[in-house]
Amino acid sequence: MINVNTPPVRRSLKLAYRLSAIVAVLMAAVSAAGLVLGSAGLYGADSNLALGVREAEAGLLVPGLLGQDVFNLVVALPLLLGSMWLARRGSLVGLLLWPGSLFYVLYWYMLYLVGAPFSVLFLLYVPLVALSAYAIIGLVSSIDGEQVRQRLAGAVPARIVGGILVALAFLTLAQDAGGAFVTAVSDNAPTDPAARHVWISDLALQAPAVLVAGVLLWRRQALGYVAGAGLLLQYGLSAIGFVASMALQALLSASAIDVVASVVLLVFGIVCFVPLVLFFLRGAAGRSGRERRIYEGNR
Repeated sequence: MINVNTPPVRRSLKLAYRLSAIVAVLMAAVSAAGLVLGSAGLYGADSNLALGVREAEAGLLVPGLLGQDVFNLVVALPLLLGSMWLARRGSLVGLLLWPGSLFYVLYWYMLYLVGAPFSVLFLLYVPLVALSAYAIIGLVSSIDGEQVRQRLAGAVPARIVGGILVALAFLTLAQDAGGAFVTAVSDNAPTDPAARHVWISDLALQAPAVLVAGVLLWRRQALGYVAGAGLLLQYGLSAIGFVASMALQALLSASAIDVVASVVLLVFGIVCFVPLVLFFLRGAAGRSGRERRIYEGNR
């Protein structure tokens, strides 16, 4: 008999729920405080830069933190809470999206930690980064990866999706590492490049995680199936967040949006969300539906 209300886990997720709940509360507090203090000049005197996205060294786009606060509060926080709620109800979809939502928090608040002007909010950025990292480790280690692989193997084309993740990782590495190298050896290199905090988060967190997950999924390893959906979510959501910040800046400042950059970012978002929805989420939801029908038929 299949218990469709029980997610594929090895041990209790109580610790992951508690840590994630603390992360959600801190995220709400930091985002709300950022909106208040950012509007008062915390993120710089130019509110347009704080709201939108600007181009830094080697053409890298750097987010405005005030605009990101809006996106985190309106989109990312509900997504984290929603994935936790779904996972608690036994949904494989929720269990797949939950680590990705936490990784989004880890990635973006690492940007705040190393890139935002120093303020009292620094004391909240530190636990946000630390607790989201601990929650991811505890959550992923508690998931039964072999069960997840068995449920998704027929729905997720491992080499296609793994190849997408590997390509995204190499594109990120090429742009960031290349830009950092060119900036470092330049005769007139700035002492503190505007893109430095993005390079840190991309090269130390995002690109390695996406690359490893892509390779594991390509090889049809259990951890690749567990991590793949969440990393597609994080990467795609970050791209959409950039576009949202640019649109918010254009709306509030009555200026034109950068159409080319927006289209490129939307393409990255589509490249992530299409396989996420088409393969992972549809496969997880479809399998759950089949299991529920089998369970009900055996009652």
